[in-house]
Amino acid sequence: MRVRVILHTSLLLLALAAAVPAAAQPPSDFGTVSVTVRPTTADVFIDGDRWVSPDLSVPLVVQLVPGRHRIEVHAPGYRPFSTVVEIHSGESTPLNVSLPAGFMAQPPPPPGQPGPIRQVSSVRPSEDGFVFAPDFKITEMNHRTTGFAGFYGGAVFAGQVMIGGGAYFQLDDYPSEQMAYGGLVAEYRLFHDHPVHVTLHGLAGYGATNVPIYGHHGPYPTPSYYSYGSCGYGYYYGCPYDGFFIGEPEVQVAARLGDSARLVGGIGYRFTSSDFYRLNGVIGSISVQFGR
Repeated sequence: MRVRVILHTSLLLLALAAAVPAAAQPPSDFGTVSVTVRPTTADVFIDGDRWVSPDLSVPLVVQLVPGRHRIEVHAPGYRPFSTVVEIHSGESTPLNVSLPAGFMAQPPPPPGQPGPIRQVSSVRPSEDGFVFAPDFKITEMNHRTTGFAGFYGGAVFAGQVMIGGGAYFQLDDYPSEQMAYGGLVAEYRLFHDHPVHVTLHGLAGYGATNVPIYGHHGPYPTPSYYSYGSCGYGYYYGCPYDGFFIGEPEVQVAARLGDSARLVGGIGYRFTSSDFYRLNGVIGSISVQFGR
């Protein structure tokens, strides 16, 4: 008799357990996702089902079973967004979505048939543009120190390569020189997106300088002497300007002063095709770049 009572009790308990729905899981077995979207009128799809919040000013909070879930956001006139989130039991997963404007959105997928997954892509502002820089150089020429003032500028590509031109003029009026030059300027910026970076800078062009006539008594910048020098035979009141090719490679260090300004200092060497006049020499430069 006692065995029958125990058997009937066990069968009753099994029946009650089978009657409880399998979906009735304790709240702790779920996780939540909190979705904030811009624009707030965008449609949110989770695993192909559209979810709507009664209050568009607060995030959409949805309770989900643990695991991977696909979330898609669509809005007319905006680029669609799609991603997969991992939901953990008892945890809330935040998701902030801001759709880029200016793109035609694809129609939302029908329920149960989510569209292909797309990675989030950010549109970086263009780093192309122009740059202009007043430049000052100090150098040694003819075994003495002198200075040059000038400028350079050009087009910048991807914030890293600059191609343009520049011109420089000797600051003092030393009679045997009065040098000026200019030409193509190019530079390549290493680590250009850092606050401080290194630049490989260079100029290649043409210049001219007033050079002395060498007579029997040495160089004479302005008096008339019959002699043979760079100007040939004859009587001359000084020598006219003599032209030459020039190249100036530099290594520079640039520090950002803001979004569109840099302070640049460099050191290099000047090569000319007229080293007979002792125009070659070490150069130091300082400039301020405005623009890209």
